[in-house]
Amino acid sequence: MFDFPLNRRKIITRIFLPGKADIDELEVNKGMRKSRRICGFLLPALVLLFMAGPSGANELRLAEFPESLTDARPGTSWVLHDLGEMWNTILNIGLFGDPYDNYPSCDWPGGEADYYLWMGGLYTACYGDVTIHADSIAKWSSSCEYNDYEFWCSEGFPAEKFVPGTVALEESHFGYDDWDPVHNANPYGLMVYQENYTWGTPGYNRFMVNSMVFTHHTGDLEGQTVPDTELPGFMVAIKGDCDIGGDDPVDCHLDDMVYYDGHAIWVTDDPTYGTFEYIYDSGIGASVDDRFIYQQNPDAEYEDPEENVYYYYSYFDSGGDGLVDADCDGNGVSDHLTILAKYVEATDDTVYIVEPNTGLELFSDGMPEDFWRHTPAGSDTTYWVVPRNISYMWDSDATNSTVDDTGEPCIDPPLIGFIGWKLLDAYIIRADQTVERPFDVYDVTIPLNHSWWNWESDPGSDIEKYNYLAGNNPDASGQTSGPAYMAAWEGDPGWPEYIDVDNPGPWPIVHEVPFALGYPVFDYRFLLSVGPVDLYVGDSLVVIGGWLVAPGLDGLRAASDNMLDAYYRGGGPGEWGVPALPPSPILFYEAGDLEVHLQWSANAESFSPFGGYRIYRSTFQPSGWQLVVDFQGTGTYSYTDSIAGVETSAVQNGFPYFYTVVAYSDEEVPIESPRSNY
Repeated sequence: MFDFPLNRRKIITRIFLPGKADIDELEVNKGMRKSRRICGFLLPALVLLFMAGPSGANELRLAEFPESLTDARPGTSWVLHDLGEMWNTILNIGLFGDPYDNYPSCDWPGGEADYYLWMGGLYTACYGDVTIHADSIAKWSSSCEYNDYEFWCSEGFPAEKFVPGTVALEESHFGYDDWDPVHNANPYGLMVYQENYTWGTPGYNRFMVNSMVFTHHTGDLEGQTVPDTELPGFMVAIKGDCDIGGDDPVDCHLDDMVYYDGHAIWVTDDPTYGTFEYIYDSGIGASVDDRFIYQQNPDAEYEDPEENVYYYYSYFDSGGDGLVDADCDGNGVSDHLTILAKYVEATDDTVYIVEPNTGLELFSDGMPEDFWRHTPAGSDTTYWVVPRNISYMWDSDATNSTVDDTGEPCIDPPLIGFIGWKLLDAYIIRADQTVERPFDVYDVTIPLNHSWWNWESDPGSDIEKYNYLAGNNPDASGQTSGPAYMAAWEGDPGWPEYIDVDNPGPWPIVHEVPFALGYPVFDYRFLLSVGPVDLYVGDSLVVIGGWLVAPGLDGLRAASDNMLDAYYRGGGPGEWGVPALPPSPILFYEAGDLEVHLQWSANAESFSPFGGYRIYRSTFQPSGWQLVVDFQGTGTYSYTDSIAGVETSAVQNGFPYFYTVVAYSDEEVPIESPRSNY
């Protein structure tokens, strides 16, 4: 059985909220969206954060449910991660984001209240005589669904948050299970231990990692008897109901689009695995598919040109532009693949991709032990690649819009973010501690399937949820190609949903993009599943992945590559060697007539190599920061922002201003401390 780490130092205070009988009655901090705070007298900003700020005690709030609280089980808690560029809240029962609109839900940029996620939920499923209501043809599911929470907080595993954590700058953990009698009448003995990691380091601050361990228990569990048997064909999935985004003036959930990144791949003459290529249901290969235009929003105008991102799967290309959909840069490598490095035969050099925010060479300090080698036709360069494994969504062109409003260009900031959940790794730890990797194809972890549906097809029964996880999407789409490991389940009674694909390989079953099936933009959800596996008593399935939000599909892909680099940075899987940040200076401030006086401590100067301090200011809300002044080196600990300011226009009376002082490193590409001391 998996040993959970228990000895962590808790450094955040929990606020106990009034008890409620049902979670949809929560009325916690409803003014948090677009909140304003006005500077006061000379007070330590650290104390203000503890009292009211997003980096203080309200990052962990207890939401009590009197009908289920016992002396043994901890209470449900909202946990807020907000030190990165993407802010997200999780609830310690398998829920991601806050559907009750009290806390940030994949808010990007953090503080803007542009919520890209309505609710993410955990689905699990298995087959057979696994509950007290034994049924040899039963399909069972334990899941976290809106107002239907079959998982509940586990005894001995309360929600806790650490800043800094032992793995990440911002870290939380908790446990939950499916045998609480109030919430699940049909448990099959599953406990989940979950850790969540976020960082403030530029380039690594647009994702939240979720590391989950699913362990099978049995026996008399709180009065519910779970048969002493395996969970046949056990599967796990993350559901994303992504309503993009909070500032969309017209039904933000009705103009979204959904797809998958990591299937439209091909590899030529890998010395170990040979040649393989994803084939669409139409029979077209991914290396020649030319159905869509790679373009920016033709009707959009942006003051910041970086906001005009490219879209791939929003626009049909009836005539064909000669640009392969999955190779927009024309380098002969599918855009669905992460390039770990490339070997140039002519110079005998191994070249790594440089991460632009930090100057680090991605994967130079650790990479997957196994990858594929792809040499494009006519090239002397061999690329080392792995698929990205991301289900994602974005704001598309509303059907009732007179112009193309993809990305909502009339909103400031526009809704150009792409949101997704990425699978990093999945494997089994058996009860005897042996490790198995049943989900690898050509030695690389591959999901079981990516599916989507709209609100009219939300699965309600266990049977419907099981079928979704198994790859039986509503259109039977994408079933020409599927993961090669499915073949091991042919005829196995433990997984009757075996699908015999014509083109097995290193890709999941992928439900085609709705556009290609004739469906309009709508309120979609995605589901990315892992499995199946027979999980015996004491076995643990480990699933590691995470949420990402970044500008455009290119930005999402870059964040995905950085997440994979973080997983291996430091030498091996799970090292999480994200570069350290300078500490945030302890900040004091005082507002006066046409001026604000700032003072800060020298605590950040313990960081090496230390570069200096920068002061940022924003108006109305703690986002959209503007650089006020940059002090290079040590020794400067105060500044008055006034009419005498030389860097930016002076402050005016009657406006709420936010200030943050950051320390930065003395490197070619400086790294700043988090803007959390405002």
